[in-house]
Amino acid sequence: MTLPCRIHRIRSHIDSLPLALLFAALLLSSSSEAAGAGGGGYVPLEITTGVDLGYDDNVIGSNAAANSNSQSSFFAKENLVLTYNRPGEQTEVRLLAVGRFTQYFDVSTDDKDVNLTASLTHNFTTRLSFYASVYGAYQTEPNFQSNIGPTNVRAPHFDTTDIFSLTYHWLPRLSSVTSYTFERVKYESATTTTTAVGLAQDRYQNTLGESLQFSLTRRTSLTGEYRFEVIDYDTAPRDATIHFALAGVDHHLTEHLSIKLLGGPSFRFFKNDGNTINPYAELKVSYQGSNHSLSWITTYGVEQPSQTLAAGATTLRTGLNLAYDLTSRINLKAGVYYDHEENQAGTTGTVGSTSTGSQDALNFNLSLKYTINKHFALHADYEYTNQSSSGGTSSGGTSGYSRNRYFAGLTYTY
Repeated sequence: MTLPCRIHRIRSHIDSLPLALLFAALLLSSSSEAAGAGGGGYVPLEITTGVDLGYDDNVIGSNAAANSNSQSSFFAKENLVLTYNRPGEQTEVRLLAVGRFTQYFDVSTDDKDVNLTASLTHNFTTRLSFYASVYGAYQTEPNFQSNIGPTNVRAPHFDTTDIFSLTYHWLPRLSSVTSYTFERVKYESATTTTTAVGLAQDRYQNTLGESLQFSLTRRTSLTGEYRFEVIDYDTAPRDATIHFALAGVDHHLTEHLSIKLLGGPSFRFFKNDGNTINPYAELKVSYQGSNHSLSWITTYGVEQPSQTLAAGATTLRTGLNLAYDLTSRINLKAGVYYDHEENQAGTTGTVGSTSTGSQDALNFNLSLKYTINKHFALHADYEYTNQSSSGGTSSGGTSGYSRNRYFAGLTYTY
């Protein structure tokens, strides 16, 4: 068991944001050179800017004291989006960078949200391929799509998820995927609230994975996977190692509809608080039509808790995304995310035996876009958020909040 120690020794030398930016710069530079060498000199780069005006009926509704000091406000938001996409090559490159700057007129607070997603796929041979994905985000709003932190607190924080994998086809029907995933969550220590959240949430996660995939038929493949995860908190006494033993099936029901199911036990060993065995499951359903697409992802298992006194959180997390081209100019997008957490207390040797309360979070968003021409587009958006908790303030619970945001704007694409 020397691996966790090595990871612990090198983690302080890893700065995720510069890593993400450097990775993106290398992608752009190498791809530009390749495009120039091909003779065309074409770089598939797209830049979109935009301005939104809107209304928020509960600007600080995701703070712990939401019900006592919630405020509404009109706001203005400037957006900058950079997209780079070069598919169909030996080395496929994709990049998406988004910057959003929001000014509230009636509340003395401004938001600066920036995120970067970059991916690279390189085929060394017909059998061996490499994949890398770097995601980094700095934002104030809570994250409803993943296990980042509490959904009832607005606090500046940085998170990153970086994936590196090698796929090798041993036989026509048998392949293996070796992967490494690095994750980091870090909250700013600007206020008492953010400092308290950071003390409970700041952490590193390192995961090694090995999976075997066997093509049973042209439509069905079987998967066996092992994961080893090390969780290292900056301050909170929740350091743990987790082993996953998973099996699953990936089946294409039709040409457009596919379903993927993966599940099995996870064995969690806490550094200071015993161990536990928990079920884990992933379900993904995808549909891709000619003018619409649908994706539904659900996970169930023990995640890192958002409450201060909890050792773990048994969580059901599900999300549904729909994109529909109503006409050649009108596009509709909708998404709904829901998660239910049962926070478990920890006592030596009996982790998870006592509940410290539950939390439910719901986020819904709807967007309608009208393309005027190849440069200009109009859009109108609506977002709804609802969060509720039980368990008392001693365990981090609150009475919850609800929030509505309405905004519309104009974008220009270069």
